[in-house]
Amino acid sequence: MFLSMVDTPTGGPLPFRDQQMFKQRYNVAASRARDQMWVIHSLNVQTDLKTGDLRRRLIEHAQDPNALLRILEDKERRTESPFEREVLRRLVRAGYRVTPQWKVGARRIDLVVEGNGKRLAVECDGDRFHPHEKLAEDMERQAVLERLGWIFARIRGSVYFRDPNRAMKSVFEKLQNLEIFPSEELSESTAPSPVSNELADRVCRRAEQLRQEWNARNGNGNAA
Repeated sequence: MFLSMVDTPTGGPLPFRDQQMFKQRYNVAASRARDQMWVIHSLNVQTDLKTGDLRRRLIEHAQDPNALLRILEDKERRTESPFEREVLRRLVRAGYRVTPQWKVGARRIDLVVEGNGKRLAVECDGDRFHPHEKLAEDMERQAVLERLGWIFARIRGSVYFRDPNRAMKSVFEKLQNLEIFPSEELSESTAPSPVSNELADRVCRRAEQLRQEWNARNGNGNAA
């Protein structure tokens, strides 16, 4: 799929684009490509677009589609168990901002999901770091943190590995109730795959051919 983002700045960066209407359009466009997505643009992201602008984030993603994968790999290295890693992947792929092994004083929380100035603590029960015999200790630790304002969601490993969607449903519902929404950043599941240099060269040659044909038809055969 080819996505066109052509504009002409006049005297500085383009106006910030963050209205919900545009967010929906960009999310729909970026998720429609089945194999590859090419972003055709006329903008310098450093000078023509403000930090956080949807257009800038999409162009930067297209320029380095593996950036999100590197972030995910770094987060996965900080988890303490395969179970935590599975839950982390689910949340990141859904578009949430997640931090593993969040420190609170001398304690740690398995996963913390952030957004809209709020946080949800996610604990993964049933692995070797949270065996059933330590449940009372874990609940006491949770009670202490809840008195400090933390809100918790707990996922049982026995439920997750039988039915991941069912296990994650209550987590997503709590996030919704807390108004912690997925980021507008592209998630890993919508990331376009890197393309070969050969394919890129073919596309560029075809684009140049089309440009020359258009110039010839419009009397601009000598145009640069």
